[in-house]
Amino acid sequence: MSAYADRLEALAADAADRCTGCGKCFEVCPTAREIGLDAGEAKLRVAELSALTQGGPAAAGVMKWLNACDGSARCIDACPEGINVRQWVTIAKMKALEAARPRAEGATAAATRFRNMAQAVRLLASMQLPSATLQKILAPAEKRTADVLFYTGCNVLRTPHIVLNVMDILDALELDFDVVGGTAHCCGVYQFQEADLPTYERMGHRTFQRFGQSGASKVLTWCPTCTKNFDELEQAVKPASFDLGHVSEFLAANLDALKARFTRDQPKRRVVIHEHLGIGATLSSIARLLEAVPNLELVELPQDSGFSYACGGQAAKFKDREQAIHRALAEGAVAAGADTIVTMYHSCHRALAGAEAVYPLKVVNFTDVLAEALGRGGHPDYYRLYKKGGAMDEAVAAARRFLQDNGVRVDESSVQSLTADIFNETGLGGPRDAFRDAFTTLARSS
Repeated sequence: MSAYADRLEALAADAADRCTGCGKCFEVCPTAREIGLDAGEAKLRVAELSALTQGGPAAAGVMKWLNACDGSARCIDACPEGINVRQWVTIAKMKALEAARPRAEGATAAATRFRNMAQAVRLLASMQLPSATLQKILAPAEKRTADVLFYTGCNVLRTPHIVLNVMDILDALELDFDVVGGTAHCCGVYQFQEADLPTYERMGHRTFQRFGQSGASKVLTWCPTCTKNFDELEQAVKPASFDLGHVSEFLAANLDALKARFTRDQPKRRVVIHEHLGIGATLSSIARLLEAVPNLELVELPQDSGFSYACGGQAAKFKDREQAIHRALAEGAVAAGADTIVTMYHSCHRALAGAEAVYPLKVVNFTDVLAEALGRGGHPDYYRLYKKGGAMDEAVAAARRFLQDNGVRVDESSVQSLTADIFNETGLGGPRDAFRDAFTTLARSS
């Protein structure tokens, strides 16, 4: 066992030692209720979690709970002892899986999941970004020299206009920053989830170390999963030499500087945020930022914001629930007279980008709004065009240009894979045929 694995064991053991067995974490767990676990057995489930952490059996009841977890963090808020129950559950689940099957099986599962993700990210980024920008993002973190490092993670490169927006906003603040991301800087979430800890250490743990080697004093994260993993599985193991926080929190801390740069002639909009709790102060930070934008009215709407910390990911196990959340949001926004849904994260943006095909609403990311208010941005959201359906001329023309620039060829098999990747995710959208047919034609003419 490595020193890192020992430290994870110690974190879980400390949580078990501090736990009083009150069961409040289980009582508030949204996914425990979703799969029908009895809230009246809360103390029993927590006792089983403590026993599992201390080397006991993986009881059926507690394993159903752990496997249902989508990282909502409601458990953390409910714990009277201040235990990070989400971290505890994450480690316990990994250790139970590690004990239940050969490590090679987990390594194979993790490698397959990572490879499928990497292929989709590579193609979608190559279809939407110029080569120079993509290479700038993918360059090794340890070779950077700026004081601020903007870490994109992997999956936001499916919707790369968000990355370009953040870069524009940081430029407007006249910051010395570098941007780094892509699969070579993965947080290792698949490896950890599949209990392939040795590969996780070579990937996620190594990525975190590379941030420190860059010499940056501040690392701004984007991806909520990366933020959660690095905060709860890296910072907790060994505090870093740099400050780590989500970019939304950083921008909210610099709100006065942003407001001084906002242009006053912004379009009038009534906006609803697609809300998620569970990742620091991201929701409150984004709300503060939007409230400061001229001519923007923030519409409050009851939402199921505590079900998961982001769309997709672990929450994808509950597709019906996610679909209901998305529909309720869009219908509630229309009923409230809102004209725009603002997404917090890239996975949420992918899920909701196609709502424009169904509802009289515009869907943008919060970075779109901020960049526009600064007189910057304006980067085309090609992914939204994919999801809406309809005419694909603009998206295809851009893809043809960027693919050639990146030296990447898309074939018909890749188009089929991308179509499934884009449209099989939970979310709202138009017909998949528009994307599939237009890009199949592109592939045939390549």
